[in-house]
Amino acid sequence: MAVMFASCKKDENTTVTPTENLKVPYTTLTSTTNYFETFKGTDGKTTVDFAGQTTRINMLKEIDAYMKKGVTSVISATTLKNMYENKNNPFADATLNSATDKTIVSKTAQSFATVDADAERQRFYGYFTQLEAANNSFAQTAEQGKAGVLDGKYLVNEKGFEYGQFVQKGLIGAMMLDQISNIYMGTEKQAADNNTIVSGKNYTALEHHWDEAYGYLTANEMYPKKDPADATKWLETYLGSYVRQVSTSVGGENAADIYMALLKGRAAIVNKDLTTRDAQIAYVRTSLEKAIAIIAVSYLNKTKTATTDGAKFHSLSEGYGFIYSLRFAYNAKIGKSKSDELLGILSNKANGFWSLTNADIDNVRDQIATAFGINKDVVVNH
Repeated sequence: MAVMFASCKKDENTTVTPTENLKVPYTTLTSTTNYFETFKGTDGKTTVDFAGQTTRINMLKEIDAYMKKGVTSVISATTLKNMYENKNNPFADATLNSATDKTIVSKTAQSFATVDADAERQRFYGYFTQLEAANNSFAQTAEQGKAGVLDGKYLVNEKGFEYGQFVQKGLIGAMMLDQISNIYMGTEKQAADNNTIVSGKNYTALEHHWDEAYGYLTANEMYPKKDPADATKWLETYLGSYVRQVSTSVGGENAADIYMALLKGRAAIVNKDLTTRDAQIAYVRTSLEKAIAIIAVSYLNKTKTATTDGAKFHSLSEGYGFIYSLRFAYNAKIGKSKSDELLGILSNKANGFWSLTNADIDNVRDQIATAFGINKDVVVNH
């Protein structure tokens, strides 16, 4: 009976004590540990699967590429809407069109209440419409009160807003950060079954949810990962790329430490050690939020050293997108109302970005820096 009791106890999602034999010893994990190879099922194959996350990120890449065409050719808000909703076969990659159960719209602001989530999704539909309107003037040079192209590569509206950056940087928060911090590391997903193997798979539901969070940061077997063909380049995109650029030297966390937390959290799930898992969740959440804040401050600082209107408005548009993204952090330091207030300071003047002064930019920058206790003059090499 004692043996039966001990066996049953180990099957529960309980905290493992240091004296127990861990399935994945934490001491074996390093910053070069292969995430895929570390977690294997009884079949000897990796239990890691985040195909859905990879699919949605590839959808965003196509949206991004399509928006960039607006500098030299006609683009359509309808096409962008179709990509966002994955309707009417809008993608060049046929495998994306066939993934009919995968959309970006369904993962936008998913953690928000229904009405609030819809408001955020409507924001992106509005961006698509504004982008099409600006694109009508792609053949001319933009100036105050007139849409067009700046520096031959930045499509802006009459107020200097580069809507392509609003979309791209906004979805880093509204999809990627929200999904990691609030959905997959959230209470509901982290309460999933961790005893039974999912039918037809080799992982538990809880293991899978952790991997889905991982997949929104990187598609690679370690994080960050250098390009084997060019050691000066890295293979991450979007959120993973920006988080990599932030380090303790600029007030954030090192990417290698965030990776260790992801490794350790996944190992903790295998070990049924929820105390250790929860500590990693807290670390990842705060690290990602602070990284986005640092990047936002950095982009605002870069606007003041830009030598052309195009470069300035490009940095402002990127910073704008990251300030918007801050609302999607877990227990956000800068929530929706504060984020909207800061965005309004940057965008609500009669001539938009054309009217902004360095004092306006510093006002927004300083409020973010103060909220996070980071250096207001930080500039990241992005």
